[in-house]
Amino acid sequence: MTDAPLTICYFGIYPPVAPRDRIYLDGLKRRGIRVSLCVDGSKGLRKFWRIAAEHRALLGQYDLLWVGYSSSILVPLARLLSGKKIVYNALNSWYETAIIDRAMYRPFSARAIFVWLVDFFAFHAANLSLLESEEQKKFIAKTFRVSPEKLVVVYTGADETVFHPDPSVAKNKTFTVIFRGMFLPATGAEFVIEAARLLKNEDINFRLIGWGEPLQGKIQKMIADYNLSRVYLTTVFMPADELRRTMLSAHVMLGAFGNNERLERTIQHKTFEALALGMPYITRDSESNRELLTDGVNVRFVPPADPKALATAVLELKDNPALRAALSAGARALYESKLKNDLLAGEVYKHCLRLTNRFISRQ
Repeated sequence: MTDAPLTICYFGIYPPVAPRDRIYLDGLKRRGIRVSLCVDGSKGLRKFWRIAAEHRALLGQYDLLWVGYSSSILVPLARLLSGKKIVYNALNSWYETAIIDRAMYRPFSARAIFVWLVDFFAFHAANLSLLESEEQKKFIAKTFRVSPEKLVVVYTGADETVFHPDPSVAKNKTFTVIFRGMFLPATGAEFVIEAARLLKNEDINFRLIGWGEPLQGKIQKMIADYNLSRVYLTTVFMPADELRRTMLSAHVMLGAFGNNERLERTIQHKTFEALALGMPYITRDSESNRELLTDGVNVRFVPPADPKALATAVLELKDNPALRAALSAGARALYESKLKNDLLAGEVYKHCLRLTNRFISRQ
């Protein structure tokens, strides 16, 4: 074992700007690990030739190869090009996102089989894959016949440069509930609109920030058809500081509410954002959420696809400021104890040292 500084080659289709990569890599850099980039997002097959050529110039200059988030198709190539250990920052599987969640292709179609095969070879080619939850780990081990020893759970966390408490932000005068996320079937934005309809006569504003088909048009039509004058919809990009202030000015933050099987395995990015902000948070109950969250302590759970239960929970928090304060404090305490960026990077750091036979005591 050597005490020389560890060097990682980041290998990906996209630069490491997504929080899922950046949080870990920034933390590794703070621990003295050097990170070199090998990135190419060219269209079609050209990217494979270009990234292979770029990687050739880096041979012998790194100790560990890191395949970035959303780059599953590159993991088998990484195995062919490199003799070093490979960490695949998966979060979940491409198959789950494309086929189960977004229904982009029919199950058992040629494209669906291709996506499954990419995941199969990616998880087997990597020495270690980083996943979002224990439920996700069980699913991937079973679905792709991967040894659980090659899978490890590391929580996603939040971008702390954006999502952090800010006492200078005043709460809105009117009780406000905020939903942020893509308008996809899993997020269940339509159930938020139905809950707003049930609470139409209450002094409550709903703020939705998001976009995306297939549901954006449906959401806009529901707001118009129900004549929901207290529902405010934002479908354009919001700068980071404005987004943070808008979220903090609300009284309650909403998670995901769809009845999608993927939600039994995922802990959504917005969950970590709510915890980082110290916001009272309502989201659907799931096995994965229960790995981290405790109902009544740092979250308010509701059943999936149940606008009546969601409306009841919103009204409960509106009428109970003490419960809101308790959930807020519990959320921030959980984030501080388990989810701060440096803590998460520390976990990844230990795995990197183990894979390269370095001393764990270096942390």
